[in-house]
Amino acid sequence: MQIKGFPVKISRRLWLGAALAALAGAGGLAGYRGLVRLGVLRYNRWDRRERGRLRMGDSAPDLALPRYDGGLVQLSQLWGEKPVVLVFGSCT
Repeated sequence: MQIKGFPVKISRRLWLGAALAALAGAGGLAGYRGLVRLGVLRYNRWDRRERGRLRMGDSAPDLALPRYDGGLVQLSQLWGEKPVVLVFGSCT
């Protein structure tokens, strides 16, 4: 196979090797992502899925969160009084 403007003739074996390497890399990446999704591998050092997962409709865990005045508030103290909305991150 001759590429126009490319001085070196590239053999079929080289093309086949490059295609197989790309296919193996894609398969390895897909396998890695599947193992992370199943929880077999950790995604990074902040991955804390071993504590469990929340799914839609599950009750929130009883968290103890710091208040601005330095005290703590537990989520169970607020249940039943009024709706509770927890926002993690920026609200700008």
